Amino acid sequence: MIEIRYMRWYNERMDESRPMFHARPMAGAALGAILAAILGSLAPDWVLLAVCVLLIPISVFLLRQRSLFFLLPIAMFAVLVRIVLLPTELPDGAVARFLSNLRGNLLGNADVLFRDEAAAARGILLGDHAGMTAVEYAQYRQSGLLHLFAVSGLHVTILIGMIGRLIHTERKALSLALLSLILLFLCAVTGFSASVLRAAFTLLALRIATLKERQSDMPSILCFAMTMTLLCEPFSYRTVSFQLSFAAMGGMTLLARPFRKILPKSLRNTMIARAVFGAAAAMVGMLPLTAYYFGALAWISIPLSIVLIPTMPIILLFGFFSVLLYGVLPGIAAGLSYPAFGGIKLIALITQGLDVPMLRIPAPHPLVIVLYYIALLFCSPLFLYHRKRPPWIGLGLLTAAAVLWFIL
Repeated sequence: MIEIRYMRWYNERMDESRPMFHARPMAGAALGAILAAILGSLAPDWVLLAVCVLLIPISVFLLRQRSLFFLLPIAMFAVLVRIVLLPTELPDGAVARFLSNLRGNLLGNADVLFRDEAAAARGILLGDHAGMTAVEYAQYRQSGLLHLFAVSGLHVTILIGMIGRLIHTERKALSLALLSLILLFLCAVTGFSASVLRAAFTLLALRIATLKERQSDMPSILCFAMTMTLLCEPFSYRTVSFQLSFAAMGGMTLLARPFRKILPKSLRNTMIARAVFGAAAAMVGMLPLTAYYFGALAWISIPLSIVLIPTMPIILLFGFFSVLLYGVLPGIAAGLSYPAFGGIKLIALITQGLDVPMLRIPAPHPLVIVLYYIALLFCSPLFLYHRKRPPWIGLGLLTAAAVLWFIL
């Protein structure tokens, strides 16, 4: 009997079809974190403490009932405790001063190494837009390439992938520890922005899933990353970077694979197909928020991204290491900066010579934005698993959202 139980446990543990996280509990956790963050920005501390007390028996009850949404009150409790007991910003102590000085030194190194393109280098490598003029900002925004100058999942994924090849190790615990330290360092030098935190938690969850020999379920991992990001920065949900980052990743997670199904099976998994339809899915995911905040859409960004994104590994690898090494080995750092400088110069030349008008879109009502994302959920494989009929519900909701977009 003991051997039979052991074999069942072993087979379940080694079954790669089991996901690292489960969709409904993690979706509940993300919803609970968002609700707690909104409540934390509206109510005083004594109300938050009272809610925390009420959440304890609710959590116990749902755990005993083995409810699929048992993580919702637990996530709410954790975020509310974070808001009440911990400061929203790092206190002015030794750690804060060290991180601020480190980031300032790296920005200064970028100014010296990249000279005329220092503003672009600061944005691509460290997510700083302070040195960018209004004209440069408008040019990059009109070309739809402004996301390249805000450190996000693209930057973190490329850096981690290339650094991982340099320090590859077969020891699972050591590889996870190294990944965690590198991600923590990247978050620190980029100012702990919401997009970098999202990318860091996503990559960490993917790595844990690989080490545990579990399936990587991206919707669940995205909900996990949202929950952890709100636990670190509860009020980041109000920032444009947080909303656009998760909207783009959500669009790619839900729609990239269905978009590729219009191609023949032999072409669906090619690099070009993944790049084109991934960028298209991200744009669809960001569409209502882009219209709401900016009132225009840079449609030219998809072909430009396909052309310029292959240069990003060169820019990031050589540029990041040159900025890091300049204070210790200035000669080597200067040599490493040349390939990165060439890539940044290419991006600048293309955007400066580009004069393509943006597509003007009216700002949607917030209720229309909510309806739009519900429609995308019903159009995604999450609601069409093993179903070959068209997503009539999702298409109907999407049509209603499009009509209301121009009425409300």
